[in-house]
Amino acid sequence: MKPLDELSHYDLLEVHPDASAEEVERAYRIACASYDPESVAFYSIYDDAEARTIRERIDEAWRVLSDPELRSAYDAALPAEGPEAEVPMPLEIALGFEPGGGVTPVPDLEPLDEDPDTPFDGPRLRRSRLHRGIEIEHIADITKINPSYLRFIEDERFDDLPAPVYVRGFVCAYARMVGLDAEQVATSYMERFNESREPVQRGRGGARG
Repeated sequence: MKPLDELSHYDLLEVHPDASAEEVERAYRIACASYDPESVAFYSIYDDAEARTIRERIDEAWRVLSDPELRSAYDAALPAEGPEAEVPMPLEIALGFEPGGGVTPVPDLEPLDEDPDTPFDGPRLRRSRLHRGIEIEHIADITKINPSYLRFIEDERFDDLPAPVYVRGFVCAYARMVGLDAEQVATSYMERFNESREPVQRGRGGARG
């Protein structure tokens, strides 16, 4: 079984992405019953903190998938392929979607004169932002991303960041705000991020074995 932070909303509710609203609701009710706090079997497997996290994730999956607008934004942001297609997606605002259905505005900025082969790591993103004279708080105000996460991205504090696809959404929004190609930046940055997580994943695998 995959770790909890690698399960998508659909994985959590055990429904197909094409599931109808009725199927999603039924799956949510089953999940709630399966992870009921009164279940002795459930609490024999998970401690209080783990149980609370699971229930919160299930409720979040329901919140997004039961709302047609949020579900549409969530589905539109799902990667077409690769391992990140199977991990939870960020909230709609974390990807730059505003509640009214708009997206994070893309500034009209001149391209930066930098070596295109230089990886988009944290320091390069910070240099790009400072070159534009843009404050972290301004990016946070527009994208609605917690400024702490934006700083963690620049400082490459990978252990303090959430699941990969959340980070990808944050990086895409950040890149758009400083006039960079969001897809190019995200692909480059996520290579470093995922490499930093590989030892952790290997450690988990070894522990299970």
